[in-house]
Amino acid sequence: MRTLNGITYLSSHVFDGSVAHGFLTRKGGVSAPPYDSLNLGEREDDRGEHLVENRRRVLAAFGAASLFTAIQVHGKSVFCLGAEAPPAPPEADAIITSEEGAAIGILTADCLPLLFFDPVNRAVGAVHAGWKGTALGVALNAVREMAKAFGTRPRDLKAAIGPCIGPCCYSVGENVYEEFREEGRSLDSFISLDDGLRLDLGAENINQLLSLGVDQRNISGSAPCTSCSGDFFSYRRDMGRTGRQLSFIMLAARGGAAGR
Repeated sequence: MRTLNGITYLSSHVFDGSVAHGFLTRKGGVSAPPYDSLNLGEREDDRGEHLVENRRRVLAAFGAASLFTAIQVHGKSVFCLGAEAPPAPPEADAIITSEEGAAIGILTADCLPLLFFDPVNRAVGAVHAGWKGTALGVALNAVREMAKAFGTRPRDLKAAIGPCIGPCCYSVGENVYEEFREEGRSLDSFISLDDGLRLDLGAENINQLLSLGVDQRNISGSAPCTSCSGDFFSYRRDMGRTGRQLSFIMLAARGGAAGR
């Protein structure tokens, strides 16, 4: 856990100074309860000026000129960001880019954030994986799209798994189990307890990356449970009335270092 200009965040050891990145906590912004304080997601009763100021603080802290996010729909679509951003955010649950200085991010409040970096072809990705996206293989799709767009090879990819709701707190119904089975996913990440099924989102996404040929040594995956830790927004713990934390990654200018 680190703090930069009042913003508390987690970083991964698998990334070097070629990228700026962070799994942000809820600390360091101006939003009022229950969205205190670094809410980056549009909420009906969080004031617009709060969101503007929170975003400004993030950009200033990490030296980014802009931040690009998508409308997340719990699917597996991947948006490739080029030199010109679209006039309106696309519907997608993963963003990839090779543009230097373009911060790309996803918003979560229990779902799993993943950040990717291809140091050989200098490309990055940000992925939003809830149970639905995980069943659909959104992380797999993002890696495949990086291969098409930038020539990314799984063995070169570095991946960081961020904070999400853990199997300690994430009880799911039989419908989730059945959807994983129907999609041909491994069922090893389900845990059967006396009170029902639990799902380990982190373990399943790591297994999917390994199945593509990503090196285990290039994956970091030890992050706290968002429901257990008050440092993070949690949809389930807070019964839906909560904010969204940002996870982002950005390529530094060639020859420079992001330093964070």
